[in-house]
Amino acid sequence: MERYETVVETVGDGVYLLDGNHEFTMVNSAFASMTGYDRDELVGSHAETVFGEKYVEVANAKQAEMEDTGSSVAVFEEELYPATGDPLIVESRFTLFEFADDEQGRIGTVRDVSDRVAYERELEQYETIVETVDDGIYVVDEQGRFTMVNDAYAEMTGYSRAELLGSHVSLVADDETIERAREAEREMATGTAEGPIVEASLRTADGRSVPAEATFSMLSDDHRERVGVVRDISDRKARERALEESERLYRTLAENFPNGAVGLYDEELIYTAAGGELLEEFGIPTDDIVGTSIPDLFPTALFEEVERSIRAVFDGESNSFETEYQGRNLLSQSLPVRNADDEVYAGMLVTQDITEREEYRRKLEASNERLEQFAYVASHDLQEPLRMVTSYLQLLETRYGDALDEDGEEFLAFAVDGAERMREMIDGLLEYSRVDTRGDPFEPVDLNDVLESVLHDLQLRIDERDARITTEDLPRIEGDASQVRQVFQNLLSNAITYSGDDPPVIDIAAEREGEAWKISVRDEGIGIDPDHADRVFEVFQRLHSHEEYPGTGIGLALCKRIVDRHGGEIWVDSESGDGTTISFTLPAVHASRGRNASR
Repeated sequence: MERYETVVETVGDGVYLLDGNHEFTMVNSAFASMTGYDRDELVGSHAETVFGEKYVEVANAKQAEMEDTGSSVAVFEEELYPATGDPLIVESRFTLFEFADDEQGRIGTVRDVSDRVAYERELEQYETIVETVDDGIYVVDEQGRFTMVNDAYAEMTGYSRAELLGSHVSLVADDETIERAREAEREMATGTAEGPIVEASLRTADGRSVPAEATFSMLSDDHRERVGVVRDISDRKARERALEESERLYRTLAENFPNGAVGLYDEELIYTAAGGELLEEFGIPTDDIVGTSIPDLFPTALFEEVERSIRAVFDGESNSFETEYQGRNLLSQSLPVRNADDEVYAGMLVTQDITEREEYRRKLEASNERLEQFAYVASHDLQEPLRMVTSYLQLLETRYGDALDEDGEEFLAFAVDGAERMREMIDGLLEYSRVDTRGDPFEPVDLNDVLESVLHDLQLRIDERDARITTEDLPRIEGDASQVRQVFQNLLSNAITYSGDDPPVIDIAAEREGEAWKISVRDEGIGIDPDHADRVFEVFQRLHSHEEYPGTGIGLALCKRIVDRHGGEIWVDSESGDGTTISFTLPAVHASRGRNASR
């Protein structure tokens, strides 16, 4: 008996005896040390003291398994709760025995396996990481044969794990790649590099070549095994090629840009490429620009003026601005340059010399101003003699009308009608010449109010022709109320005039188009031949004789000039005999004008 006690006390495992009530009757010193209790504290205490409250349930389940399988020993892992400190993971073994009084008990051993379990869990975590990362991971031995590969590496190469394991790296790598890897090994062995990065290519099972980036590390100090992490960089290489091609195209554009200059710059506002005929005219060598910052090339005052536009490209903005430099008028545009991922990686500054264009524009404006002044003066000066002609014709008709024969009355009627039409044309010409010079400042205009005023003035003609005019709720626009009223007046008057024999049916609609409103006036009248649609907006261009339909040929031309002044467009959609729709755009009221800017 003494011999057995000696053995029990010298083994490293904890040994205990439990009676039928699961109370300790004996523990060795290793078990007491493991639990942190004295022997006297343990003997007579319940097993739940150190094995937890579920011990009885677990032990009975294990005992049932023993009976089912015919096993004499139960082996399992469980937690042991020391008097102090964190729980331990132990490997438990117990077997049943009977005391002298036929009472059944248990004799068990426990071994602390916390470190082993922690290691196994850590290893399991690493294995999970290795198998879930997108990068390919492999291990090769000192002969260069694969001893481990993850799923990503197998998928990258197109081979199965079974095909790779035991195979030489030459299966997927060419001689140049293998030599690079060996050089990396030598650098790591001598301590000149740690985990070097090598760009190479993988040869796949189907014969393709995949560009890859690999990082190497030695698994042990004896340098017998090397681990590699490989990343497929096909997308990156494609982006680099696209970027290089883009750079080449930009450089070609810059070097051959006519009558201007082009420059690429980075976020530090350093030029990376530049060229163009304008640089040569300014006597600036291209080599002096590349690598130089924009602020160093621009005069301080000029750079401060355009700096915001130049930097804004990196927020995705495009801007245009006009400047003067060395006596030249320049038009510049700053544009964001994006890569294949739609990311802005550079800015482009495109500059053109518009000196001649500006001079031509100034001359044209001066010429137009003189022509407008001439038209105004001529039409104004014609008013007085025309009034005299009209007055004397009317006087002649009053005094001598009864004395005239039929031909004389007809001639006199022609003269009066001609004088009246001349007056209308002069009035129209005056209005046309004053659109730009005599217009009112733009302000919010409610088109419902404008239309109501026009319909009131046209009420007599509407009633005479039994016209039906429908309209939806119209918006507020930014414009000259008086001129916009003229547009509606002319379009509605024309729609009534050219309605044919049937009562006029006219519809007015509005539709939002970005920063503008499109207004459409549609009638069901005689229509316009599409071949002549553009002519209707030219001064004095008429598609019908005066005998067929009265008019001066200025109304639609006046509408076009008013719409042009408002920055809009006007056009006609029509077919002969199938009605006409004239549409035009006017600027919407800006949001800063208030929440009722549009309806």
